[in-house]
Amino acid sequence: MSLHINRFVDSIKAHESRGQRDFTMTMREAKDLHSDITKLLLTLETLHTRNVQPKQETITVELSGGSFKTT
Repeated sequence: MSLHINRFVDSIKAHESRGQRDFTMTMREAKDLHSDITKLLLTLETLHTRNVQPKQETITVELSGGSFKTT
């Protein structure tokens, strides 16, 4: 994860361990977190589009009944 996402997660854990009900962050911290999340989503989308390519696989099925003989 990135630096700002890690800081956010650590801050949430710290506030929670102290039993605090509210959490605030500066506008700069919020913008940095927003930037990291946006980069992460763009990277994820890029990886997804690279790996999702239409596969044109042909499957041939041959059915043979053999010979039907009555006795």
